[in-house]
Amino acid sequence: MKSSRNKKFITDILIYGIGNLGSKMITFLLVPLYTYFIDRKDFGYYDLILNIIFLAIPFVTVQLRDGVFRFLIDNEKNEFRTKVISFTYSMILKSILITLVLCLFLSFYISIPHFCLILGTLIVMSYYEVQIQIVRGLGENKYFVIAGIITSLFIGLFSILFVVELSMGITGIFVANISARIISLFVIELKLCTWKKYFRYRFQDKELNKQLINYTLPLLPNIICWWLIGSSNRFFIANFLGFDANGIYAVAMKFSTILETLTVIIYQAWQETAIKQYNSHDKNEFYSKVFNLYLLLLVTTGTYFAFILKFCFKWIIDIKYGEGIIYLFPMFISVISYALSSFFDIGYQCSKQTNRILPSIIFTAILNLLLNYLSIQLWGIMGIVVSSIISYTFLLIYRFIDTKRYFKIVISKKSIYLLLILAINCTIYYFIKPVLLQIIYLIFLILPLYYLIDQGLKLKLYGICITLKGKLKLRNKL
Repeated sequence: MKSSRNKKFITDILIYGIGNLGSKMITFLLVPLYTYFIDRKDFGYYDLILNIIFLAIPFVTVQLRDGVFRFLIDNEKNEFRTKVISFTYSMILKSILITLVLCLFLSFYISIPHFCLILGTLIVMSYYEVQIQIVRGLGENKYFVIAGIITSLFIGLFSILFVVELSMGITGIFVANISARIISLFVIELKLCTWKKYFRYRFQDKELNKQLINYTLPLLPNIICWWLIGSSNRFFIANFLGFDANGIYAVAMKFSTILETLTVIIYQAWQETAIKQYNSHDKNEFYSKVFNLYLLLLVTTGTYFAFILKFCFKWIIDIKYGEGIIYLFPMFISVISYALSSFFDIGYQCSKQTNRILPSIIFTAILNLLLNYLSIQLWGIMGIVVSSIISYTFLLIYRFIDTKRYFKIVISKKSIYLLLILAINCTIYYFIKPVLLQIIYLIFLILPLYYLIDQGLKLKLYGICITLKGKLKLRNKL
């Protein structure tokens, strides 16, 4: 039982890893392209609009993108799935229609640059987010991954066409994003036929619909608060420092998506495993082991990525965005704090008590807004980054205590040492200037990190190495 769930968890990580790493790699490679061909002010505006779209998506989808996954993942009955998906599609179609009417009405009174493209991006991204979660909830992880790869590949190709070849600026980015997702949706429907198999307009279950809505509605204020914590900082920067500064911050944040991609991969695999293992007799032990290994992975990866990016930042990014290098390591710490706090979010999902999410996230959002307002006037962009670290750390502590009603995580002493190493690394990042010294430091850092690896994991890694060595010897003989 233990070995099978561990194997399933690792398999899910590999599957999600293939999809996310492929798609995020393309996104990452587009950053230099955008910095060379798009002005800082224009890129700052695009980043601001994109974050507004991210805020609007949960309302357009009524947060059913989370609800449909949670209800589908642990129930494989075809009739149940038909009821859930039919209700979801009906709600999304109605919501998109209402959104279109409201936005068109709004356009008569407010003039917004690229309004039609913004509206098109919002609608397509909203439907896309729901559709890929349906695919994931049905257990079709392969197609969930394929959708991500197709979308990112075509965003890359269309960006080269529209931004580089046709010089369309941020208009080209909007068109690339819309077109790529439409192609991806077409391919997924062609392969899985979810509309044909599961959509029945009059096939409704009022009690089930009520349960779905009760699950998703508390997530809406939760999303608003998450947006305030993660995206409102752009408005503080634009207001106090201008769109130029927002462009620098946006590009630096793109690099933090490297570590964020890893956290998304782990989270998606963990979400599926945690829900299915929630009623197991040893869940506390299992959850604790995963948490401590997760922390080790985040600290190790975050440190090495930060130093490696420091080496090559000036060759990747146009010089006009160069000052963003000083924000990299603190941004990575912010991502780590966010990832660890999200780990405990699973407790509310497993129990379906999403209403209990609200107090922690509301307090965190208020704290973040206050810190943003005060810190940006004192330290500029760095104040915004520090504000996010403090806010996510507060949320982590709150949820660590609050989710003890669902499971109890035991943090090992070695994990405490890891946090100390992370703090030391952040200081060293700024004080060691020569590249050679940084490389030497990273080499010696392997020793304490190796010591902190769980003994059982060391044995497993050793076993994998022995197996690979044996296969290589056999291949050489042949």
